[in-house]
Amino acid sequence: MNFFKRAIRSVTRQKSKSLILFAVIFILGNILAGSVIIQQSTQNVEKTTKEQMGAIATVGIDWGNTKIQKELESITGADYSALTEKTIQKIAASPYVKNYDYSEQTGFESKLLKTYDPTADKKNEDKETSDSDGNVAYANNYISIRGVQDPKMMDITLGKIKLAEGSVFTADDVKKGSNVVLISKKFADKNGLHVGDEMTIDQNTQGLGDMDTDNAESKPEDSKSFNTKVKVVGTYDVLEAVQKKTGQSGKASSGSVVHAAAVPYGTGQEAFDFENYNTLYMPNKTVYTMEQGFRQMLMTDYPDMMAGMTEEDAEVASRPYYIPIFQLKSVDDLEKFKADTKPLLPKYFSVMAATDEFDNIAGQFNKLSKIAKAVIIAAVLLSIVLILLVILLFMRDRKRELGIYLSLGDKKSNVILQIMVEVLTVAVVALVISLITGKFLGSFASEAFLSSDSGQAATAGMSGNMMSASAIFSTGVAVDATTIADNYVVSFTPFYIVTYLLAGLGTVIVSVLLSTLYIFKLKPKKILLG
Repeated sequence: MNFFKRAIRSVTRQKSKSLILFAVIFILGNILAGSVIIQQSTQNVEKTTKEQMGAIATVGIDWGNTKIQKELESITGADYSALTEKTIQKIAASPYVKNYDYSEQTGFESKLLKTYDPTADKKNEDKETSDSDGNVAYANNYISIRGVQDPKMMDITLGKIKLAEGSVFTADDVKKGSNVVLISKKFADKNGLHVGDEMTIDQNTQGLGDMDTDNAESKPEDSKSFNTKVKVVGTYDVLEAVQKKTGQSGKASSGSVVHAAAVPYGTGQEAFDFENYNTLYMPNKTVYTMEQGFRQMLMTDYPDMMAGMTEEDAEVASRPYYIPIFQLKSVDDLEKFKADTKPLLPKYFSVMAATDEFDNIAGQFNKLSKIAKAVIIAAVLLSIVLILLVILLFMRDRKRELGIYLSLGDKKSNVILQIMVEVLTVAVVALVISLITGKFLGSFASEAFLSSDSGQAATAGMSGNMMSASAIFSTGVAVDATTIADNYVVSFTPFYIVTYLLAGLGTVIVSVLLSTLYIFKLKPKKILLG
């Protein structure tokens, strides 16, 4: 009888020993399976969330860095180096960059134009507020302006918005700096505007405080405006809004775009939605010309504002300030892109990616991942030791049986293979069952951990940290701890099944191989005579 048939008969005849081995492997398998699926789930949530954040990067000054802030406070205009178009183009030549654009950005509080408030629209409310004197508060009348250099418009290319009516800018519009604008369809409807209409951008001094120091009773109605007439060449729809209305996912796509202007209205998702609908797209050159005109008006009408400004500072203020947007080929390329780009940057500048805040937001999930990894290592080591002890115990009881096989001329390798088949037969059954039960164990363990008091405290902290990145990276949907929790799913995947079975079977095989040292020491004659 060959070793394989002997192994199968041994498993069926020695039922009690087979059940003991099954129980040991099953219990250890559950611990291992639960840990593996938690580890896989935390890795998947990181990948999914980072894809939602987007393979997007920008280059700028990290204003959250207190050391840089202090250094910038003490430098003069002559010491400051801005990011030039030439530098942006050098960075864009990186093999990791798929698409790029750069933008002159600004914003203003308008008296002539009405903003569209998606939150109020959903509730059928008018959120325009008044102060105690009855004056209209313009906090929700802030309109963002984003310059465009690429006529194809990156926001359209990346699927953030889509053209509703009219057309985008021509290459000639961008080159010459034509007075043309693209506005959202909701914003247009709110102001009774259509494609082809003329619109007035009224950059007023309302939000700049009491600049008239000679008149202590300066009132909002005394503020002045720098007006620019522009032609509406097209309107756009915000795609996130379309997805929500059709019941699809409200999460941002991987092509989320970088914004540098903070939104002075609302918080979190409301602020993102508000900015999405109230952004004016214009050629970079047009935005720059308009900003310089507004600045010149301030210098003329409010000279006190410029008091103490040196010629170098004035020259720096007059330069274009571009915010680049780099869409990379993959989220995995971000670190390599950062390393390659660093030597090209002016002093104080750094590469900031949409995914930089992930570790701050997902601190609790990272902790869970580390715990799962530690449990996997402990489970594997414990399994090797316990299964080895069980096998050695059974082999001592079967010493005479094994001695007879060897005395009859059977090779030690066949005896080892017999033991291997016996253990693997029981192990495969135990591991397959624990594959299923371990999934539920992992789901229960991770749910208990994330819903604990410490988990809730960390989640509260993570939500606050997110907003520091939100001012720079507006994805249209706020990616916070809640978003990550929604992405966390403990489920069967081919990768989980293969990883667990390989780990489990590998552990069993190592245990059997270590136990074979006992067989090599067996002397058939000594066994039979003893």
